[in-house]
Amino acid sequence: MILIVDDDSAVRSSLTFLLNRAGYDAQAVTTPEDALSIVRKIAPELILMDMNFTLTTSGEEGIKLLKQVKIFQPDVPVILITAWGSISLAVQGMQKGAFDFVTKPWNNQLLLNSIKTAIELTKQKKEQSGPFNRIEADKKFRFDKIIGKSEALLNILDTISRIAPTNASVLITGESGTGKELIAEAIHENSTRAKEAFIKVNLGGLSQSLFESEMFGHKKGAFTDAHMDRTGRFEMATKGLFSLMKSEISTYPVR
Repeated sequence: MILIVDDDSAVRSSLTFLLNRAGYDAQAVTTPEDALSIVRKIAPELILMDMNFTLTTSGEEGIKLLKQVKIFQPDVPVILITAWGSISLAVQGMQKGAFDFVTKPWNNQLLLNSIKTAIELTKQKKEQSGPFNRIEADKKFRFDKIIGKSEALLNILDTISRIAPTNASVLITGESGTGKELIAEAIHENSTRAKEAFIKVNLGGLSQSLFESEMFGHKKGAFTDAHMDRTGRFEMATKGLFSLMKSEISTYPVR
């Protein structure tokens, strides 16, 4: 069962219809209290959760509910949905354990893809027998650039081995120098897109005035210094993987 938590009746109806048509069993509730009464008793396959239930648009209510849900059902994937999306809110949600962050109005196919990926990864984790074995993993995956065998690192490699074959977007966080870029590269090298481009963009070294040209490209003569056509980074990454690097690293499969 997929649990929908949203105070908007139109959203609940739309999501219920979409999920039922896709073959899922959906149950919709209106308030965080109703959601918590369910997750205290059973574990849904997945939760689609709104982030605002009053007149506020900060997303704090959704973050609070997410933390409460994770206390009762830590292994249930949660996809956050909001009409008031921002990068900082998405990062905060991911750091608190959300699987994905979707803004309204959503794209039906992309949402269904995210739901399918979240459920499949959760099932893989449950079916995995025994602890992650670095020696066996090195026979199946390309982890040659990553050295170590601590429990924390093995947990990361385990996660990479499960998400790399999927089309899930990934947020990698950590202090400077902890190896975020190595993890992003490992995801690419073990994905079905390994033979395609892996395009990295350092947002810290990119000025605001050049952002649009760098990301989307430009034609010759589009502005004063445009002496030739330039291919944008998104186009360069087509069928490959795109990575934005700053304090966190985000990787996105490009279709």
